Amino acid sequence: MRFNPDEYVTVHERIEKFYEKYPQGRVTTTILEHSAETGFVLMKAEVFRDADDVLPAATGHAYELRSSGHVQQGSYVEVCETSSVGRALALLGFEVKRGIASREEMEKASRRQTAASAAPAPRRAEKPAAPEPAPPPATPAPQTPAPAAPATPAAPPPAPAAEDAPDLDAEILQAAGELGYDSAKVRKWVNQKFEVTGGLASLTPHDKREVLKIFTEQARSPQPRAARK
Repeated sequence: MRFNPDEYVTVHERIEKFYEKYPQGRVTTTILEHSAETGFVLMKAEVFRDADDVLPAATGHAYELRSSGHVQQGSYVEVCETSSVGRALALLGFEVKRGIASREEMEKASRRQTAASAAPAPRRAEKPAAPEPAPPPATPAPQTPAPAAPATPAAPPPAPAAEDAPDLDAEILQAAGELGYDSAKVRKWVNQKFEVTGGLASLTPHDKREVLKIFTEQARSPQPRAARK
């Protein structure tokens, strides 16, 4: 199904509507997680109807990866911030007749889907050829008066090595646990990143290796402190 940008509103439209209705309101954003090495950033946006409000009227979250596309190569933090603001305003009820997702979010999803379809499929490993059977032992000649020594039986072919089948799910959860993530948070993160509903069970082995790589690199690198705007 092709993406039609005219069917979705932009984030700036939601911001304009918000300040028209709440001139004294404010929108704040906070970086919850950010890894400069892997390019992963998670942000939260909070919307307040009035300058004196202590608690936000709505919140929105979004994540981004530096390698997700051309725009995100140098502006992935800004893109993540825009997405989180758009979702917070949508949850407050601004411009949701055509859906909660903003046009920016749908454009990002469309680019990701296009890149995934253009990527070559991984080649299957070829099975090794079966070893040829050993020749039968030679029959002793009947003219020989002395008894022939018994023929040495052919050695059986070596047993094939067991295939390495690591449990990717267990490795992912172990790496996530080192970061303080439980299985519920991993499932939520996977559903948001790959736009699925079944968590790790919905991913291909290729996608699971990508998730394992992200969590492993984050576990090995020092976690930066969250900065609040």
